[in-house]
Amino acid sequence: MISKEKDNLSIRAYESIKKMILNGELKPGQAISINAMAETLQISRTPVTNACQRLEYEKLLTVIPKQGAIINTISIESACGIYELRAAIESYNAKRVMDIFTDKDIEILKESIKKQQQIAKNEDAKAFMEEDIFFHRYILDKNINYELSSITNQLYDRAFMVGIKNIMSSRLSESINEHLYILEKLEQQDRQGFADAIEENILNGLRSLTSNFLSK
Repeated sequence: MISKEKDNLSIRAYESIKKMILNGELKPGQAISINAMAETLQISRTPVTNACQRLEYEKLLTVIPKQGAIINTISIESACGIYELRAAIESYNAKRVMDIFTDKDIEILKESIKKQQQIAKNEDAKAFMEEDIFFHRYILDKNINYELSSITNQLYDRAFMVGIKNIMSSRLSESINEHLYILEKLEQQDRQGFADAIEENILNGLRSLTSNFLSK
């Protein structure tokens, strides 16, 4: 019972700290104290330490022994690697899963695009990134491959971190049009077109990100 309670506290600490990182409450380069974080979460040091070790594995922070941790900064070089890896994985996956999409799946993707359109009107970058990732993850998860999911979940988290800081409002409408094109190719059962459209959508996001990053 005690072991299970410790595990639950570690999970709670992990989810809380991760949320703070992704939401920007903990900023890249910021140092965090294990003691201070434990006090904030009202738990002991051990669950926080365990959570930080897990987040280090996911490349969201770096643990500094006997000191605490530092939230990782994602360089433009790392961002390129993240997006290029996503493009390769998701386009490959698209060819494998296209045949198993149902009418219900397509309706879910259409509903996601409607949400994106509404969010874009409000220029809410955070909400848009969340729905964008939902759209891509839904397609990816049609392939029940836990190893693939483990890798891509880390990529999505890190893409979210860098995207939330660099996405431009003009990119929102462009991305929606690209998602509509992805859906069109899916409904046409155009396997190569479906894969190419997903790859192009991700790489266009990278081009926009790079352009915005260099203009700062």
